Amino acid sequence: MIFYRTLMPFQVMSFDLDDTLYDNTQVIANAEAEFIRFVQTHGGITDFDQESWCVWKQHTAKQDPLLQEDVTLWQTQSLQALLATRQKSAVEISDISSQAMQYFLHWRHQITVPTQSLEILKQLKQRYKLVAITNGNVDPTRIGLDHFDVILRGGEHGRAKPHADLFSQTARYFNIPTHQILHVGDNLITDVQGAMQAGCQSVWLNSSGKSIYQFNEARILPTIEMANLIGLLALYA
Repeated sequence: MIFYRTLMPFQVMSFDLDDTLYDNTQVIANAEAEFIRFVQTHGGITDFDQESWCVWKQHTAKQDPLLQEDVTLWQTQSLQALLATRQKSAVEISDISSQAMQYFLHWRHQITVPTQSLEILKQLKQRYKLVAITNGNVDPTRIGLDHFDVILRGGEHGRAKPHADLFSQTARYFNIPTHQILHVGDNLITDVQGAMQAGCQSVWLNSSGKSIYQFNEARILPTIEMANLIGLLALYA
């Protein structure tokens, strides 16, 4: 554990979800693969693949950059725009996109949260208010994460991290200053930079074994760096 700043008293702990409380890499890869197969089969777009989907999403984002604040809306509108170029009717576009997104979200929630994460949250909940702050589209309650007093998602509840919206909402909800929030996450930009610029404190989870100074995206030092979540329990031991 490395302290870059003095840890001040805090009442609330907020958590990123993906790649913080569980490994998201394979989950999202599987979900996107299933989504692509669904669109190929039910949309009749046989040349639809991962590469073309990424290109199309970026094209849609260029047309409306704010879509990236809400990943579900971004994916839905990207698919609808793609289907429109394939001479699908309005009814077909609505039906296919709705079914494809439901299918994607089913696979998106095929997550096994490590027992250690669940136990740590259980212990922390006895002492702090807990909040989920995510840019993703996972519903924590669907994967056994029922520890949170508040769940905030980028797009749905405000601009996504690193914007200050979701951190500020957390402070208003509990009627506390932002410095009494300790945010925990793996991303140096969305989590660390976002939290620190919002006036919160932050824990950077770094499982890479590399120094923070080896990361080009490091712009602001976190309050604390930890290799894993277990270190959180030592903060009040």
